[in-house]
Amino acid sequence: MESFIEWRWYILSLIAFVLGWLLAKRKSKKTRRQLRFSSDYFQGLNYLLNDEQDKAIEIFLRLVESDWQTIDTHLTLGSIFRRKGELDKAIKLHQSLLARPSLPSEYKVRVLLELGRDYQLAGWLDRAEGLFNDVLKDSDYTEEALRHLMDIYQQEQEWGSAITVAKRYQRAANNSLKPVIAQFHCELSDKEFSRGDLKESEALAVQGLSIDENCVRASIILGKLAIQRGRYKRAIRFFKQIEFQNVVYMPLVISHLTECYRNQSNLKSLISYLRSLDEKYESISLIPVIVDLITEVYDRSSAIEYLSTRMKLKPSLDGVQKMLEINLSNVDTQESYIKEVVDQLMHDQSGYQCSHCGYSAKSLYWLCPSCHTWSGMKPKRL
Repeated sequence: MESFIEWRWYILSLIAFVLGWLLAKRKSKKTRRQLRFSSDYFQGLNYLLNDEQDKAIEIFLRLVESDWQTIDTHLTLGSIFRRKGELDKAIKLHQSLLARPSLPSEYKVRVLLELGRDYQLAGWLDRAEGLFNDVLKDSDYTEEALRHLMDIYQQEQEWGSAITVAKRYQRAANNSLKPVIAQFHCELSDKEFSRGDLKESEALAVQGLSIDENCVRASIILGKLAIQRGRYKRAIRFFKQIEFQNVVYMPLVISHLTECYRNQSNLKSLISYLRSLDEKYESISLIPVIVDLITEVYDRSSAIEYLSTRMKLKPSLDGVQKMLEINLSNVDTQESYIKEVVDQLMHDQSGYQCSHCGYSAKSLYWLCPSCHTWSGMKPKRL
């Protein structure tokens, strides 16, 4: 009995030894593989630091082939190339990943998306569009693909396609894009206006305004179309509603309002309206145009009196310019020189500035050239 017990313990000890040896051997292989992986990885990083990107890409591709779970590292590397402007290397990396037969299907869409971004930034918009449309088949990346497609159609000024994609993106992201979609309609409206199709231009602007009731641009378009047809009262209604949409844009339509009221022989009413606006809103300055209208409708002394009173309450650079201009006939050489200085200062001023990125320009862009935000640029009070 004792010999049986001893034999059993011997067998168990032998089994434990063999299992321990096997586990140790397996761990040793794993450790060596990890060390080899780490060595190759750091070698790749060293190549990157020495601007030997081609060698780095080769190593990283070899590593990802052995472990696709490291693909995040490779996608990050591609993003770094793209941000540095090395689009050829980003494209090469992402194309090489796609060419791998062993690329798991769950990673393919992500690589397609990254390659599409490479193509888009490189200006190969047709290729990028095709890839983003392929990405749309995967619901996990639908929103991002739609956003990039919308940017592409915006760049290509394919406003009809931009509207379709924007509406789809709005549904997918559950995020309102009404102001942007309204701008796309306004782009189409301006296009039809330039072609002379006033009816279609009006229909598109009305659609824009129905989508976004605060679309200033649509109101301006509809006001101009009403003037074209001699419907001045209708035009005035459209221009006046800008006060409640975004009053900072009111200076854009003052000349159009003046045209409407002049054709109705009712400039006194316009003066009263503009004075009420200037007194009500600190963000706009209408003093110069009001001074001109008072001079035209009443007399110069009344205009000077108004100007002096308002400048004490609401000083502005354009008001100073008007003060020097209106008193020019009574000034000496030194004061005339001051006016020239102020005129130069006014000339150097950018009349519009983006409220999102701070980009300034002398002309109004409904789409900011810098940050590509719609309706970001607004008239500056000088």
